[in-house]
Parts: sequence; C-alpha cells; structure tokens
Amino acid sequence: MEKIYDILIIGGGVGGMSAAVYAKRRGKSVAVIEKFALGGQLNMINEIENFPSHKNIDGITLAKEFADQVKKFEIDVIFDEVQSVDFSGDVKVLNGKKNVYKSKSVIIATGVKSKEIGVNENDFLGRGVSFCAVCDANFYKGKDVCVASENGKGLKGAMELSELCNSVTLLDSGNLSAFAKVNKNEKIMVISNASVKRVLGQFKVEKLAVSVGGQEQEIAADALFIELGKIPATDIFKGQLRLDDQGFIVTDERMHTSAKEVYAIGDVRSGVLKQIVTACSDGAVAGQFACQK
Repeated sequence: MEKIYDILIIGGGVGGMSAAVYAKRRGKSVAVIEKFALGGQLNMINEIENFPSHKNIDGITLAKEFADQVKKFEIDVIFDEVQSVDFSGDVKVLNGKKNVYKSKSVIIATGVKSKEIGVNENDFLGRGVSFCAVCDANFYKGKDVCVASENGKGLKGAMELSELCNSVTLLDSGNLSAFAKVNKNEKIMVISNASVKRVLGQFKVEKLAVSVGGQEQEIAADALFIELGKIPATDIFKGQLRLDDQGFIVTDERMHTSAKEVYAIGDVRSGVLKQIVTACSDGAVAGQFACQK
C-alpha cells in the first residue's frame, strides 16, 4: 500500500528537525525531506555564541547534534528536492525529483536562499565565488577580493573580509557615497552604481567585468563574495499559500498557514526574528499543533 505519513516536513534545518522530534515523540509517523544535508544553513556558520546551552560552537557541530537526535528517534530522512505541491485535499501531495510523497499534514521549513546576480557566477562556485563572507573569508587571507552589494547589504561582509584580506572592493548597485566619505577602513574601497556583468577566469576567479555608472571596466580579484541579501524559498508555494509582499509565508501564532493542516516555521515565515533559537521554537509549536489532527 502507498504510505501516507502523518506529517511531512520540507526542509531539514534546525526548525524542521525540532518539529520532527516533537511530532515523533507524540507517536506520529514523520519524515523530513531535505535537499542536501541536515542542518541546512547552519552548516555554513563558523561560530555561534547565542545558542542556549553552548558558550561557543560551530555550525557543523551543532547541526550534527540535532541530526543525532533525529537519528535517535528513528525519524525518516528523505534526501530529495520537492518541486511542486498540492495542498488542496485532505491528503497533501509533495512532488519530488525522485518520488511523490503524501501526508495528512505538512510543515514547511525551507528557509531562505541567497539572492544571485544572475550572470555566470555559479560556474565559479568554490573556485572564487562565495555567497558567505563569514564562512569563506579565511580561504582568501591576504588576497584581493570584491563584494557584490545592493543598497549597502554587503557592508557587513566587507568589514569582516577586511580583517583577513589584503583589500576589499565593495561594488554596490546603489549610492554609497555617504559611507565612502566616512569610511576609515583603508582596506575597503567603495564603488557606487556598480554591477557585476561577468566573472572572468580560466580555472578560478581572476577578474570581473563590471559596469560603473554605465561604463564597463575590468577589476582584478581573487574572489567575489555575493552579498545581495536573502530571499525566501517559497516559489513552489505560490498560488497554494498566502505570501506577504516579499514572498514570505504568512502564519498565525500556531504556525498555521492559509491552507488547512499546512504549517510554516523559521526563516521562511513572515515578519519574525530569524535566528537558530527562534526556528527551534517555531518547530516545537508546529510539531505540537500538527499532531492535533
């Protein structure tokens, strides 16, 4: 017979794993569907100092602790990517790349994803292109790097990179002339009204084709850090759920969405503090209320 879970959780970050543990302890059949690795974006964080019970811990270690708990409770973990959903019936249908999954309730924990430039940057991922300054700064110690920014979103990343890199060129699509005037960090050069048109290099990043005020030029660089902000991973839920004007899922205090027996937790949820501990809290709430069906 075709298996229908009590609860399916889309996303294996801390929120999704928290929800899974709460639901499993209530005796429900539960599965977590995750694209890559349990822990999600937690695996990209070098140092965490604000998670209760740990004075200091790295993201990979904390993710493993969560994953070990999921394993202890014998919660099903399915490595697949959900590409479309149907929440219209009493049985929810999730269409993955590998298989079709069904459940009585769904908890969405898809989080956010990095906004891309939209040129050829993905061709150089791991070879000089990074979406996380905090994660990868150490690889470019003493090097010359660029940061692609939008309306100042890359300022924090540029500051962090300047602690290790030889130089940081901040390429912002907006006007950062006010910041440039007060900037006292000699390692950071700010270029306003700039956008990356192409990443150039044979085997790794060597330079960037950049438009500055409509004029194209090339800038030598050992790396490009893309810091354009985050967007919610909610494309597959459009037309199925109520989203806010930024694409985040609207929920009530019980994490319930606009669809019956569908919940959303963590960073993907509208108007909330986006932290590890709050994602865990959301997961606990959703895990409890999803069990009441």
